[in-house]
Amino acid sequence: MSTKSSITLIGLLLFALIFEQCTGQKDLQKGNYEHAISRSIAKLRKSPENEKAANTLKEAYNLHVKLKMEEVARLKISTELFRWESIIGTYNNLNYICDQINRCPACLKIIPDPNRYSKDLEEARYNAANVRYELGLEQMKLNSITSSQSAYRHFLSAKNFVNQFKDVDQQLKMAKDGATLKVIMEHIPMHSRSLTLSNEFFENKIHEFLFNLNYEFVRFYTPEEAQTYNIKAHQYIQCRFDDFVVGQVSLHEKEQEMLRDSVILKTETLPTKEVKNTYGTVKATVHVFTKALSSSGLIDLRILDANTGSPLINNKLPGTYVWETRWGWYNGDERALSKDQLGYIKLKEAYPPTPQQLFIEFTKPIYSQITGTLQNFYSKYRL
Repeated sequence: MSTKSSITLIGLLLFALIFEQCTGQKDLQKGNYEHAISRSIAKLRKSPENEKAANTLKEAYNLHVKLKMEEVARLKISTELFRWESIIGTYNNLNYICDQINRCPACLKIIPDPNRYSKDLEEARYNAANVRYELGLEQMKLNSITSSQSAYRHFLSAKNFVNQFKDVDQQLKMAKDGATLKVIMEHIPMHSRSLTLSNEFFENKIHEFLFNLNYEFVRFYTPEEAQTYNIKAHQYIQCRFDDFVVGQVSLHEKEQEMLRDSVILKTETLPTKEVKNTYGTVKATVHVFTKALSSSGLIDLRILDANTGSPLINNKLPGTYVWETRWGWYNGDERALSKDQLGYIKLKEAYPPTPQQLFIEFTKPIYSQITGTLQNFYSKYRL
């Protein structure tokens, strides 16, 4: 056999292999009926007269339906708690295949009446909803936050299976109320003998964060809201400044002798028209002033159990902010100065921020730590 003939034969074999895989024959042989059905439907849409794809579809469909219905029969007589949910998945799978065949004219010639399990699916959804509903009622009897959360999840599943199942909406409302942790964030006290400062911005930012946290099973209140709605708290959030200092001043002067070599000191034109440069060293004495205002504080973050008063969290969270200004002057030749020094000598001492602004700045890193801690602690109350 010539080399050319060998290459042609190999090509034909590869094509046959690819063609067989496209029609789903290989999946059928492996017992992967669902993939075999999908491949054969795809092939028949492109090539309606494909005999291999037609045979694969017919055989794979019959075997797949038989297998799935045996699975349903086994589940129905089993004691598996959520067996109806598995049955729903099976019926959905078979109905999806039915839809795919109905949208393929060539496939309908092979399987003219694919099975649709609408009534069976409706019955399975009702039974699945009833199981979840009864489990929700059992959890509600335990009368705790965690059991109410479990009940809410069961009732929600029941509603997803059957939207208007019994009084599921009313049960969801009662379960949500019992499942919700009620937390009051107390006001942050301020004590400053020398400065009049407000922590309103800082406190409001924390309240805004808690409001937008939007975890299903936790609700945050201000003390005023709790009083208005007569809320009985499960927990309290407390933030207290252990200590803080605002605008602690430090002033530093740096004197530096600067030399720069190979600087053009003089340029002259010779009678020959040639330009001659005279090089030398220039000197300058630079005075750079750095004024810094340091502000820092330490906050005590606590989450307290409302019944026992015991701390569930007790963290010390620090924050620091340093404001700086630089300016300077010099004696000597300006050409000896660096680029940075040239910038400093053109500046004047800047006016510092107000104590209130400094307070806001050093509380920013504290805010990030507080919100991170609260987000992590209450994340377990998500749905």
